[in-house]
Amino acid sequence: MNRLIVLSGVPGSGKSYFSNALREDKEKHVYIISSDQIRKEICGNQQDLSQDTLVWKIFYSLVKTYSEDKNGIVIMDATNAKKEYRVDNVRPYKDLYDEVDLVCFHIDKDLVIKQNKEREFPIPEDALLKLIDAFEMPGEAEKEFFDHIDIVTDHNTGKIIKRY
Repeated sequence: MNRLIVLSGVPGSGKSYFSNALREDKEKHVYIISSDQIRKEICGNQQDLSQDTLVWKIFYSLVKTYSEDKNGIVIMDATNAKKEYRVDNVRPYKDLYDEVDLVCFHIDKDLVIKQNKEREFPIPEDALLKLIDAFEMPGEAEKEFFDHIDIVTDHNTGKIIKRY
């Protein structure tokens, strides 16, 4: 069974931490597709948005490529702050996977600000606050689209990791 896990959360909310913890915990093939990592490799800085068309082309081509591993777990590590990104951008790949899940990181704002400051490339606090304010929690369309939706509020992701 192959699975696609769509992560959703603002920078500093724990998405990459979760991805790495899942990869370390599993004997299966875990593929992490990180928009920050692709941006860093192409532009030298994960905050450089100048090549975003190329970044997203690579990002989604990897979603398709890794779907060929029928025992793989593919993690889409990107902010995915808007509902439309989480459904519309994933829809073309849904049939390539046996299960498509959403893990939404809804972490306390003060903790996110603190963790952002600890990142290799922290984003400016005013930009982070705008992202936090614009973040959309999952709605009805997502409940119908995804096989499972997990809301992470306290970084206790052990139960989620065990399910995979």
